[in-house]
Amino acid sequence: MSLFIGIAASAIGFTAWPLVVPVLFILCGFDLYLTLFSSLLVDCGNALVMTVIAKKNNCLDVRRGILLGIFAVFWVVAGFAVGRVFIPGNEDLFRGSAGVITIFIGLSFVVRGIKNKPEGMHAGNSAISGETNICPPAAAAPKKDGVRHRLVYAGVAVMGFHIGFLGIGGGMGYAISLMLFLSYPVLKATGTAMLITLCSTLVAAGLMFVHIPAGTFEQLSFQWLIPAMVMLSMTGTLCGAKIAYSLTSRQINFLIGGVVVAAGLLAAFQKYILQLMAV
Repeated sequence: MSLFIGIAASAIGFTAWPLVVPVLFILCGFDLYLTLFSSLLVDCGNALVMTVIAKKNNCLDVRRGILLGIFAVFWVVAGFAVGRVFIPGNEDLFRGSAGVITIFIGLSFVVRGIKNKPEGMHAGNSAISGETNICPPAAAAPKKDGVRHRLVYAGVAVMGFHIGFLGIGGGMGYAISLMLFLSYPVLKATGTAMLITLCSTLVAAGLMFVHIPAGTFEQLSFQWLIPAMVMLSMTGTLCGAKIAYSLTSRQINFLIGGVVVAAGLLAAFQKYILQLMAV
């Protein structure tokens, strides 16, 4: 599951939350804050890998990513403050997701892929193998467009609040905001979104960590399980990025659509199984 999450993260910044949180919280009986910390740590590791890869491929808007990352952090803290009051009596929110919205988002990328005309292959994933690769020309900085251009801040604020409130990764939400409001192509949107996610999840994970019950990490299982999850997911991200950076824009949309739909179906199936186990 960690490997799959990493591959999904490389495609569009998919978060570990829908798959990891129900399993750790319900099936394994983890403390809620430990669960959210683990999920955020997986997202943070994936974001780090993708940020480095995107930078090497010139598919990262560093300046905007840092500015939006700092902006998002304030909303992460605000979301966490609200969550501290709301979550104790509403832990059912963390017992699984039907994945319907996730499936719908995945299908929208498939439609984008169908609408795109076939094109030539990219120069390849040379940056991952140690050379410098250039993002497609379409990844050039978008032109400013009045109100629409500023709406990206609203998208980032909403996503940042959810990260702090629910401990959800947010990379896909950031990427979609950049595509919708700034017209970023998929690769550059994902790369920049992962830099924002890196800032957001690092802060959110820190906030969750300080609320984990004392003595939790004295248990041997936690000492190897969480690092193993993070490392496997980062490995999946690296492998997924090698595929994504060798595809055309049309093929990338199909890749994202397929992976996100699969993740949504897996989340729905997982919720169904966990409900049966609870009966």
